[in-house]
Amino acid sequence: MIKATGFAFGTLVSAAAIVSAAGVASAADLAAPEAAIIEAAPSPIDVAFGVKFTTDYVFRGVTQSKGDPAVQGYAELQAYNWVYAGIWASSVNGFATDPASEVDLYAGIRHTWDAFTIDVGGLYYYYPGEDGPSRFELDYWEIYAKPSYAFGDLGSITGNVYWTSDFVNTGADATYLSAIAKVNIPVDVLQDTSFYVSGELGKQWIGKTSAKYGRVQLEDYLTWNVGIGATYKAATVEFRYSDSDLSKTECAVNNGARWVCGDRYMLSLSFDTAFSKLK
Repeated sequence: MIKATGFAFGTLVSAAAIVSAAGVASAADLAAPEAAIIEAAPSPIDVAFGVKFTTDYVFRGVTQSKGDPAVQGYAELQAYNWVYAGIWASSVNGFATDPASEVDLYAGIRHTWDAFTIDVGGLYYYYPGEDGPSRFELDYWEIYAKPSYAFGDLGSITGNVYWTSDFVNTGADATYLSAIAKVNIPVDVLQDTSFYVSGELGKQWIGKTSAKYGRVQLEDYLTWNVGIGATYKAATVEFRYSDSDLSKTECAVNNGARWVCGDRYMLSLSFDTAFSKLK
């Protein structure tokens, strides 16, 4: 849960008059040489952006939208095929602090060598407009590493590890580790359309909250999801199922509500592109 742009220009070379030993040839008798095409170097800077509409916003097995639809979007600046910085935002619902939205600010280093890509960085989860009787703020940070390997047209595998010393601003250490597999479906029924299946298995470890929040031991848990999707040019339609092994009691300990965990089904439509792809 990532482009270079270029353009060509021509240089027109005019035909010069040629004087032969027999006399002067008319310009109409001479074939003008073809214009020389010089390829410009790809731009080292690009901006990727997109929007997503989903029937439920689920994060690591827990709904962030009270099971309701959510609208999400992002913009990411990429430079020299090495560094990037971006912003991602989503509508949310059901939080005790009633934030207006979730806004993730992130930056890192990402580079690809043939089929292997490494991505390391950090992100900050910001919840603007929080309010409520608890006066508790959810804002927190994580650092991450996400190596991946592509098997040509077959698919890819990705590993994810995230860590923070202040999970959801509770003072608890937390680590999330997961593996994602994506397999492209080799069917050619529609031009410019590709199909895939993908799945993720993850483990969330969480420590004790700080003394301010009672030194409560939060619950570790497993989470998983699997989905199928189709991409046509910049548009992707996907259906996904998500669940975890949290009981309702454990869910309430971690999230303050029993109903935000459990099996979830999401249908989404997203559009993703970049300036370099706009012709």
